[in-house]
Amino acid sequence: MSTEIVNNTGAIVVPDEVIQAATRHGERQAEMVVAAFDEHGLFPQRPIGLPAGFLLELAAVMELGSWEQQGQRDHLDSELPTYREAADAFLARAKQGSAAFTSPETVSLHNRVAQVWMKHFAWDGPDILQADCVIGDVDEEEFAQLLADFVWQHRRELSTILDK
Repeated sequence: MSTEIVNNTGAIVVPDEVIQAATRHGERQAEMVVAAFDEHGLFPQRPIGLPAGFLLELAAVMELGSWEQQGQRDHLDSELPTYREAADAFLARAKQGSAAFTSPETVSLHNRVAQVWMKHFAWDGPDILQADCVIGDVDEEEFAQLLADFVWQHRRELSTILDK
């Protein structure tokens, strides 16, 4: 199945798998933001309104930090800023008030991070392996040798698992 999405440049057909992956990714980003707010005691006693752009950009900054902590940035060929650069730019914008996050152009970091995630990460990695997994080009012979070495080194453990 697929879904047709119409935007200002026309219509594009998006497979349902892409939409589902993007939805799960957005949910994980929202959980990161909520956890950070909770950790720092930033939930007020009464509801407040924050611009969507603010939350999207904050999620992008946090995701960059997560990738750096996991060592994923070393495997990405992208022009994204470092976590520190992104955090400093985000804080500078936040000082300008909500107007700095109200137009579609104000989520450029989020859009760039999302594009890198779509292109370089295993979409189901967090759900299946509880980890972000960078996907890249692999030399097939080198991969086969590494896999053979791994299987040989762990043959006893693997035989125990496979005998069950």
